[in-house]
This record gives sequence, structure tokens and C-alpha cells, in this order.
Amino acid sequence: MSEAMAKRVEEVVIDRWFRNPPEIIAAMGSEPTMGVTRAFVLQWTKFSRLFPRWVGAVMSNCPEFAILAYEVENLMSEVVRDPAGDGSHYELLVRLGRGVGLSAAEIEGYPVLPEASELFEWLWEMARNPDWLMGFTAVNGLEILGDRNLPLRYGVRSGTGLAPEPYARTLGLSEASLEFFEVSEQADEGHGRETVEIIAEHTPAGREEAVLGVLEESMSRLRKMMGAAWKLACEIDAELKTGDRTDGQG
Repeated sequence: MSEAMAKRVEEVVIDRWFRNPPEIIAAMGSEPTMGVTRAFVLQWTKFSRLFPRWVGAVMSNCPEFAILAYEVENLMSEVVRDPAGDGSHYELLVRLGRGVGLSAAEIEGYPVLPEASELFEWLWEMARNPDWLMGFTAVNGLEILGDRNLPLRYGVRSGTGLAPEPYARTLGLSEASLEFFEVSEQADEGHGRETVEIIAEHTPAGREEAVLGVLEESMSRLRKMMGAAWKLACEIDAELKTGDRTDGQG
């Protein structure tokens, strides 16, 4: 593995994400509201539904057996069952949604935000790229954002937004409702570092800038999605406050 390239990958993630995280991620890591949690569930379930298909497309172009094994293990957590929990990541997301008052039908029937749709379409395109490294960087590169140890190593305070403690403290959610965050933190901590190593090991000399450019674009597009999710969160919280005042007046 190229240690120099691994460091550059990490620095891009630190500079483009952790030093100034999207507002909804910052809120998730400090004082998540009901609206923040609902908005996250309503949109991240859409991402979770499609992620296995993007990974499958990357695998279809990848000749590296070790990477195929890594992706299969990844898919087991996403689609079948996370070894640290009692369900797939999607199922645990739905359970989190139920904890903040959403039904499975509401979650699955909620429309995809335009900014999320733009990200998903781009990830589909990148995942099908015959150059598997580009697809891997675009899709799996986003898992680096879940590595809670990465910002700590660079002296950055902002977290991943996936720690369960703020939700238990501010919303009083049960352990069962928060299992998505418990298992995601554990899974992404390992996947994030492995992804850095895979990108660094398989980037040929002279292609570093192209690979880093894909990673930057992937994060930029995700940031747009998260910006739209933040707006949705604020709208949900405003509606909830209006409802509370109406109930109180009644």
C-alpha cells in the first residue's frame, strides 16, 4: 500500500468533510431533534436500499478477489444481517424511524429529495464504470466518513453523527431503536480504514489526482443531499412545534 496516497485520501476527507460537516451531521452528533432524526431516516433508507446494487455493479467490473470478498462481507451487513446486531442496516434504520414516530409505510413511501436523486443517479453511473477503481472510490469512498477514529487522528473534533449517545440523551430513544447507530459505528470504523487502504494500494502512479477528484465529487454530492435533508429536518421540527402549540391551545 502507498502510505503517501493513503494519507492524501484521509486528508481530502478531513478537509472536505470533517473540518466543516454538513449541518445535519453536526446536529446528529450533538443535539439531534425529532426532525433531524426523521429526515435522516426518510432519506438514508433510500441510500441504504440502493447501496447494495451500486456495490454489485462495482463488483461486476472488479477482477480482484480480495476486494470481491470485502464487498461480499459488506453486503452481508447491509442486506442480510450485521454480525453485531439482529438485522440488516436497512431494517435497523426502519426501527430507528419507528422510534421517532414513523411507520414502515411512511418511511418506504416518502419521496426521494431531488438532491438525493441526483447523488443516486451519479453513483449508479460511477458504479457501472468499467474502471472499477473509480466506481469503488465513488461508492465505497463514502464509508470513510463513518470512521470515528479518522478525525481524532487529525485533531478534528467533529464526529461522524453516528454515535448513539446524543439520541439517547436528547430524545430518550431506547437501545433497540438506536441499534442502527451502534452497529454502523462499528462497521464503518473498519470499512472506512479498509477502503482507504484499497484505494491507496490500487491507484496506479500518475492517476492519484483523478482518483482523489472522484472522492471529492462524491463527498460534494453527498453534502448537497445532506443540505436538503437539513432543510427537511427544519421543516419537520417547525411542523411538530406548530402541532404542539395547536394541541396546547385545544
